[in-house]
Amino acid sequence: MSVDDKVDADIVEYLKPENARSFFLYAGAGSGKTRSLVLALQTATKSRGHDLRLRGQQVAVITFTNAAADEISNRLDFDPLITVSTIHSFAWNLVNEFQEDIRDWMKLELAASIATLESSSSKTGTKKEAERVYRLERERERAATIDDIRRFTYNPAGENREREALNHSQVIKLTAHLLESKPTLARILVTRHPILFIDESQDTNKTLLEAFMHVAMDWEGQFVLGLFGDTMQRIYNEGKTNIEACIPASWATPSKVMNHRSPKRIVELSNRIRADVDDHSQQSRADNGTGTVRLFIAATGSATDTVETAAAEMMANITGDNDWAVPAAGDVQTGKNPAVKRLILEHSMAAQRFGFAELFAALRLLPGNNTSVLDGSVPELQVFLNQVEPIIRAHLRGDKFTIARIVREQSPLVTKERLEQASSEPGALRKILSQCQAAVNQLTDLWNGDKVPTLRQVAEVLKATELFPLTTSIKTALVTAQVEDGAEVSTAVIESWQSCLSSSFSQVERYGRYFAGKTPFETHQGVKGLEFPRVMVVISDQEARGFMFSYEKLLGAKELTAADISNADEGKDSSLSRTRRLMYVTVSRASKSLAIVAYTSAPQSVRTFAIENEWFSDEEIITL
Repeated sequence: MSVDDKVDADIVEYLKPENARSFFLYAGAGSGKTRSLVLALQTATKSRGHDLRLRGQQVAVITFTNAAADEISNRLDFDPLITVSTIHSFAWNLVNEFQEDIRDWMKLELAASIATLESSSSKTGTKKEAERVYRLERERERAATIDDIRRFTYNPAGENREREALNHSQVIKLTAHLLESKPTLARILVTRHPILFIDESQDTNKTLLEAFMHVAMDWEGQFVLGLFGDTMQRIYNEGKTNIEACIPASWATPSKVMNHRSPKRIVELSNRIRADVDDHSQQSRADNGTGTVRLFIAATGSATDTVETAAAEMMANITGDNDWAVPAAGDVQTGKNPAVKRLILEHSMAAQRFGFAELFAALRLLPGNNTSVLDGSVPELQVFLNQVEPIIRAHLRGDKFTIARIVREQSPLVTKERLEQASSEPGALRKILSQCQAAVNQLTDLWNGDKVPTLRQVAEVLKATELFPLTTSIKTALVTAQVEDGAEVSTAVIESWQSCLSSSFSQVERYGRYFAGKTPFETHQGVKGLEFPRVMVVISDQEARGFMFSYEKLLGAKELTAADISNADEGKDSSLSRTRRLMYVTVSRASKSLAIVAYTSAPQSVRTFAIENEWFSDEEIITL
């Protein structure tokens, strides 16, 4: 019997109608949180299935990502009594019928946005001022025509740039507002879903989480809100700072203590990292062995390729696991999972190591919300990633069948309507096929003689041949005009895309591979919930160039500021606490062995800190 079996049994009790009780489950790294969630759901549908069907109700689960939602749905065999969705999808499904309330809320939001833009002017002639004026004109135009919108829309998977569409943050703010101000919406939530689970609750938008908690307190005994998470794994600033301290006294607070993922030495390190924050401590499984950890210290400015290759080769010798010695580029071409997962602090560090730094730097200059840049879903790049890149790969291996299939399925040159029209005209079909072949030849010729074209050269071929459609932003950047097809594009957007177009097409390929998870690199933030046998955590404040995190302070290489000390005393979030949480998340990903490579301005200070705080023994620290 596992030490955590009682926790799962207790949660089952909280879900029974006669014992209905909201709860927060502390579940640290590798504790089997998803297993507990799935077990609770399965038990709930068995015991309450008849009543749920009779009343047309479902148990609801909110997850942090689509991948997590898919995993839970699969484990539940897509049980129709359970709905699993991301927070944005769930929120919109809850509020989308309140169209007039949405309109009233949007008017207030637009008025506030316009007031802010009007009062924040910059120096005339600057990019910042041009962008402010552009945004102000757009907001004023939207405010003036908002009553003409028949129905507001939202797409959780899209950019939502249409005039009638809400963006991602607006949907969250709107839902929180309506839950707090409209008792009818709270009643609808409880009636539809008498049980609501929120996975990764520590990273759920705090305003919306507080609204759900408010509903749970108002409907105590009739509605169960189950929060699953771990405050040490909060990696996003919009999450609730200290969720455990805010749990109502009437709620249950079960806790899981077993770590099923990592061997003893890695669990010990994880416990030491969080020891100064709370009293949660995990146990490792006896059958997971001891495991290996090493801290490699290198001076700031060291050659990263040399340092990280040396660290990996040493880990291979220390552990006797030759997979540590696989080069960083290994397995990328074959699509296999990389032998060693290298965790970097920011995407820019992966861009530098994997060869798409210029493209990424240009994309980061795009004004507005950079979410799509940071998750690889930039709409303007999709034609290059999803159509052009597969065609070129097929061309280089002589696969004409795949090229024909992509063109047939996705090119506007061979639409169903065009082919039907051509069938009644002699020679028209042959003309279309010749046009397609000529367009493909013009595109693939850019790679003749082992050449690699720029993104601009590829875009110019697509525009000239109409083989695949380009977005307005790309077409406008190509002709360096302000207006294309009647759609306005700001000066800042044009200049950013012109910089992107000067990048080599190989950088677009590498950018796509990185965000598809087909490289050895991943960010510290992006691996929460995942696990890998061999993990290399790369720490380099200088490369990250940010102010949100400071490994130098965490590891004793830099003195804490007065503000750092004050924030710690007052329990406020700071760069120090954020960095400690990231360190905990990254270290706890490893299921066999772990290497931390720290680039620092004070190597001896880092060594001293690691030993004095019992993170590492002297024998586990190697200076490179």
